Amino acid sequence: MGLSYKDLCSVGTALIIGATTFLMGIFFSSQPYDYNILFNSAATQEHFDLAVKHYQNLYFTPKPPIYVLGAVGLVGVAGSMIRIYKPNPDLQLFEYGSLALYVLGICVFLTNIKTGVESAHFQNWGEVTENQGVAVVASSNIIILIIFIGVLVLQAGLWYSTWEYEQRLAQWRKSESASTEAVEQQPETVEPSKKESKKKK
Repeated sequence: MGLSYKDLCSVGTALIIGATTFLMGIFFSSQPYDYNILFNSAATQEHFDLAVKHYQNLYFTPKPPIYVLGAVGLVGVAGSMIRIYKPNPDLQLFEYGSLALYVLGICVFLTNIKTGVESAHFQNWGEVTENQGVAVVASSNIIILIIFIGVLVLQAGLWYSTWEYEQRLAQWRKSESASTEAVEQQPETVEPSKKESKKKK
């Protein structure tokens, strides 16, 4: 007994949600440093120095965890590809939007956060100061979290739309079945003209 495309879509949704929440956990782990930089009006230079050290430590992340992170990212993309293989015409824009947001989050990581980690290690922030560069990295973490929350919201909306459609379809089938049974249970009636013709004979 093979899997239907509907079953594969459920698997795809699970892959997307699993990968997205995993990646959100990775970026959320920087909030003890990012929060003070972005939202604490009483932040001091010490908070910025701690954030720089945090990102410098991330530069020395061993290769295996990096490979796992990349694999998880690809798992989410694979789940999205399953979903958009035969999308529901009424919901395909949401499917494409979910994939676009997911890819956008990965791009923000590669262009902003990865570059920021390297800048923290080499102490080369280009045309901005160190504090400004760290603030950009912290903002990028927040942006990624918001993007991935958007992915989860779209997936929740897609799930609800599918569930609601199946509920309406089941209700329609139930009413159709009841109507068919009612018609079948009605006694057969003979037209008056036919009765009269039989009496004459």
